[in-house]
Amino acid sequence: MTIYPPPVGKQNSAYGPTAPVSVVRALPPHWEQVADLRIPRTTIMTARLHVTAAVLAAACASGKAGSGANAAPTPGPYAPTASEAPAVQPAAPSGGPVPASVRYGPSAVRYLVHRRLHIQQAFSGQQQAQDLGAQLFVAAAITGPADSVGYPATFLVDSVIADSGTPGPIVESLVRARRLVFSGRVVPRGEFLNAVSSDSAVAQSLIQILGNFRDFLPRIPADGLKPGASWVDTVEATQKASGSEISRRSIIRATAAAWEQHAAVHSLRLEGTATYQLAGAGQNAGQPFELSGTGDGTSVSFIADDGRYLGGESRDSANLTIRLPVQGVAIPVIQVTRTTVAVLP
Repeated sequence: MTIYPPPVGKQNSAYGPTAPVSVVRALPPHWEQVADLRIPRTTIMTARLHVTAAVLAAACASGKAGSGANAAPTPGPYAPTASEAPAVQPAAPSGGPVPASVRYGPSAVRYLVHRRLHIQQAFSGQQQAQDLGAQLFVAAAITGPADSVGYPATFLVDSVIADSGTPGPIVESLVRARRLVFSGRVVPRGEFLNAVSSDSAVAQSLIQILGNFRDFLPRIPADGLKPGASWVDTVEATQKASGSEISRRSIIRATAAAWEQHAAVHSLRLEGTATYQLAGAGQNAGQPFELSGTGDGTSVSFIADDGRYLGGESRDSANLTIRLPVQGVAIPVIQVTRTTVAVLP
């Protein structure tokens, strides 16, 4: 599952990508005396600031790629560890008939969303890495009856707790999200449309981290999710935010694997994989940047037989190249994002 802002353009379906966030650490003193690429110290510090802005912009559209003078290695395929893989239990016999398909409908569920990011950057031979994350307590309510668009729905960000080590400026921004509400419609496929926030200024400033819940619910076929069903979707979208415009093309493959017991509830296990390409440009403090990239991700989600989303987890590997024309540099960035969603009592 992922949380990210709404694309503008053609969209068929997707398990949306994750939102990159980057904070660059200071380089060792006098490193430019031995670096292969010698750039004045003031230029380097300015470049670091613009790289941060560029990666935040990429977060909105979530994309990746890496090439350039100091190209970083391409992220390898994802193999879940024992601690990451969700527990799989045989499905208990149902007290009633098993539905032929599962559809989203009215519900009220509280979630704990934990997002963890590992960011690695290479600048003139210097490797820099950082880990950060946050826990979001979210209340989701879908009510009926549905109108011509879908079911009325709200997502309330009850509170946000930053992980230890998350930089102060990001922590301060997250605190502002408390009690932020998004209202809109949930369509049969699970997409959250026509979202309106209770505080547009706060929502805009946090869009790279929180998104607007457009793809919080896993995407499913419009006629319902059936056990054993598999499908392939293509997404082409353009995201405009924070002085940037990022385009993304994704190919998503999904399978409704089997009935299981998840959180003591009879549920369908939904497995997905995605690959995507990203390209765009923008400005930060009047300075231009360009970015391009590729990436891949995996997800496992659970949907109860009564249509409630019961959480899951996803992992996304992003490989970006950030180009700063004024500074004349190209900086490769690797980001790995892990997201887990659990239902709260």
